[in-house]
Amino acid sequence: MSTTPKSNGPHYSIPDPKILSSASSLQVLAEDNTPHAFSSLPIPTQQTLIVFIRHFYCGYCEDYVRALATQLPPSRLSTTTPPTTLKIIGCGQPTVVADYKRRTNCPFEIYCDPTRALYKKLGMMCSLELGPKPGYAEGGALGRTWASMCTLLGSGIKGLKGGGAYDQNGGEWVFGADGELKWCRRMRNTRDHAEIKELEEVLELKGVEKD
Repeated sequence: MSTTPKSNGPHYSIPDPKILSSASSLQVLAEDNTPHAFSSLPIPTQQTLIVFIRHFYCGYCEDYVRALATQLPPSRLSTTTPPTTLKIIGCGQPTVVADYKRRTNCPFEIYCDPTRALYKKLGMMCSLELGPKPGYAEGGALGRTWASMCTLLGSGIKGLKGGGAYDQNGGEWVFGADGELKWCRRMRNTRDHAEIKELEEVLELKGVEKD
């Protein structure tokens, strides 16, 4: 399993094979509410980047998904060797996914783990700590929090019940064409997704022109 020069610290640790085997059978829900085993998400013969976001009303995660859609669109990911597919998992309900895709201009498949069984099995953390401002953040903490609250309240009961756990953090997981976990990184606070530059290095996208 390969790592990048920055891949150090416990938040980069590869889970034990037994944990990965157990996680592979856990199910996530597609946008249409159909269940899929986690093991079915990595695509054979392709590299798969799976991004676990926080709740579906986290403004910083929305900024991150917009950054992914702009800087790592499917057309660019397809130029890696082997091609890369990006998929997203959130900890809320499928009922809020369509609105989330619309708000973020998300071109990627989104799955849901409302029980958070997969998050817990893979060791992703729960914390409401803010942490330093990342490069993908579009605004300050106060403005971003206010915007998130307005979006949540505007969504009504569907959002209040289906957004997901507010303290659950996510991470980024890269699987090789053989289905083996190649690299992972867990968020340490609420705005600690891997920067796009780091993902480019892991996916070996350096030097590839963006659209």
